[in-house]
Amino acid sequence: MGYGQSYYTLRSIFFNEVAPPTIHMHLRLFDVCSDVPIGDLSRSLSNSDVATPSAVEVDIPAGEKEKFDIWLRNLWNLKDEVITRYHENGTLDTIPSSPTALDIPIRLRRKR
Repeated sequence: MGYGQSYYTLRSIFFNEVAPPTIHMHLRLFDVCSDVPIGDLSRSLSNSDVATPSAVEVDIPAGEKEKFDIWLRNLWNLKDEVITRYHENGTLDTIPSSPTALDIPIRLRRKR
């Protein structure tokens, strides 16, 4: 036994048509405004300060950085717990209010 990346490479999947039997993914969506603790950045910006509206850099206060760091670390710990439970009992059930799992069959149309 080993890790999947040792057996299923891009070359083996796309050129040799040897794909892994299943891929398990657990996706969570976050509302950046309400779920992610990044603070209120609107006070830090004014439209006149922004030369390119799509690329903005803001100095974030240390307290907000620490709060985000803790939130992100807790998210990574939850991910580790989910993976451990998956290896123990084969399920990705994490949160009682999560929707049920979907099986989506995917096949490559062409070799290249």
